[in-house]
Amino acid sequence: MYFDSEQELNSFLVRLCQISGKQISVFSPIVDGKLPDGSRLQATLARTVTKGSTFTIRKFKEIPLTPIDLIEYQSMSTEMAAYFWMAIEDGASILFCGGTASGKTTALNALMLFIPSSHKIISIEDTREVNIPHKNWIAGTTRKGFAASDESKTGKDIDMFDLIRAALRQRPRVIIVGEVRGKEAYSLFQAMATGHTAYATVHASSIHTLIQRLENPPIELPRALLTSLDMIVFQNAVDIGGKMVRRMTSVTEIIKLDTDTNQLIFMAPYTWVSKTDDRFESAGSSKILNRIKQQNDWTDEQLIQELNNRIVVLEWIRKKKVKSYKKFGKIIADYKKFPERVLELALRELEE
Repeated sequence: MYFDSEQELNSFLVRLCQISGKQISVFSPIVDGKLPDGSRLQATLARTVTKGSTFTIRKFKEIPLTPIDLIEYQSMSTEMAAYFWMAIEDGASILFCGGTASGKTTALNALMLFIPSSHKIISIEDTREVNIPHKNWIAGTTRKGFAASDESKTGKDIDMFDLIRAALRQRPRVIIVGEVRGKEAYSLFQAMATGHTAYATVHASSIHTLIQRLENPPIELPRALLTSLDMIVFQNAVDIGGKMVRRMTSVTEIIKLDTDTNQLIFMAPYTWVSKTDDRFESAGSSKILNRIKQQNDWTDEQLIQELNNRIVVLEWIRKKKVKSYKKFGKIIADYKKFPERVLELALRELEE
């Protein structure tokens, strides 16, 4: 796109912001908005904040990706998808971590298709990105009050903290937060501690930086509260053969807090093998899967069999080339109700 003059660019920028329901001016030269098609808009005006006016539009897929897409893109393995399926169905709370444009929200949205269809879900975001087929889903977004200012809150602002507090009064089974970055994190972790399942994204590149971010201002979580979280998924954009691709570089479970050393103990059930980029290494053990085994009074063999059954179903869905997130969600819901019937159909059609 080319503009003949700065005035033409500025006029275009003003129109673009108006389309997103925002106003940009020399008094308010930075705008974050959302275009009618759901794309994110970031705009800066004139030389107030940069060398000239700029705008960035981040487009999102109209049709959300499914776990099968993530398998096809080699972001994760089929076994990992089956593991996530069991963990999410059991109510494990997960943080998706990584840098900007690493695929955190894409991975979160895809894996949310494993949430049982009967659960009440509330999502909370600055800009709507989460898109799931669940009928009992309430989507909340923040809003800046028209008369609000930095110095005084007029009561018309609706931020993440407000939405999480309101969500907890609606008795949800699951809370999804687009991005955790402020005081709302405390309420979210308290919700986990009281039995709610929660999913969110956080900007962090490692366990160390994640803990630092959660324990320091503006979040300031006590370390003991971090044990309310079950799993941390690190999603990264990596260079493979000169091409940027997205990989789940590690899946980490929080085991416990060592009271003697005040250190968190972790386990990594799955790790991406960067040297070959063709497989994910399994640790062979998982606290979450062991919990599921105990809850169902299974033997080790029965647990492995259930994991393998779900791998079969996922491979069947992959073979059928199911791309619709709604169709994928229906198969997952059918498996929960009639596992033997769905597995039998999957095995029969895979053999054809």
